[in-house]
Amino acid sequence: MIQRNIFFCLIAISGVFVLADVAYTQQSMGARSIAMGQTGVSFPDSRWAIFSNIALLPTDERQVSFYGFRYAGISEITDAAAAVSLPLMGGSAGAGIHRYGFHLFSETRLRAGYSYSWQNLSAGLALNYSHVQQGGGYGSAGALGVDVGLSGTVTETLWFGARATNVNQPTYAGTAEELPRELAAGLSYKPAAGVMISAETVKDVRFPISLRFGVDAALIDELNVRGGFTTNPETYAGGFGYRTDRWQINIALQQHVLLGLSPAVDLGVSL
Repeated sequence: MIQRNIFFCLIAISGVFVLADVAYTQQSMGARSIAMGQTGVSFPDSRWAIFSNIALLPTDERQVSFYGFRYAGISEITDAAAAVSLPLMGGSAGAGIHRYGFHLFSETRLRAGYSYSWQNLSAGLALNYSHVQQGGGYGSAGALGVDVGLSGTVTETLWFGARATNVNQPTYAGTAEELPRELAAGLSYKPAAGVMISAETVKDVRFPISLRFGVDAALIDELNVRGGFTTNPETYAGGFGYRTDRWQINIALQQHVLLGLSPAVDLGVSL
């Protein structure tokens, strides 16, 4: 049992370093985003805006969503998240929780934020508390970060969005370890009914620029198919989504050049 725990701990820690060096996967929530090349900073109707861009919180209904992503099929390095949003005081409020890892190493994030819209522009601010736990008595640490977001409608078929994460440059208590800081900006465009194209750039202060691109197309009124890719790291993805008036489900598969195939699924409900 001890050898097995050590083995999985090494896998998890190795996965953390590989993903940190080449990926931004833990910043992308929702199977729709994964299927569309991890885009989402400018989605006009994102259920995961509390993570992707606080300025895009839905303003017309209350929503709750659940998400899971398993890296290369290894249960010990899995993302799990939940999000909720509701209209509030002329804008929207949202909250989310995200957990990564297992009992020997885990990271948990708690988020809460608010966005306000004025004419064609929206702006938002989110607080993000991150907590890491190292098993075996090696301790834990936490840090509070601040994210900001901006979005706008250029035309009836074109939207832009931008976000900056951890703008206060937080570090985990008692350490010099900084939380990831990144800037992201992008556009979403609907060239025809039922079709949306998204493109964005993401720059983590530690790593090269990542370019992301995705397409979402409706086969029928309730069923959409999706595809996308990213650079730095190089990934390719696809998936589909099915929706009704009250709920929707999205499924995605991402092929990472180094890590292999990873599945994702989310479920959203309108309250």
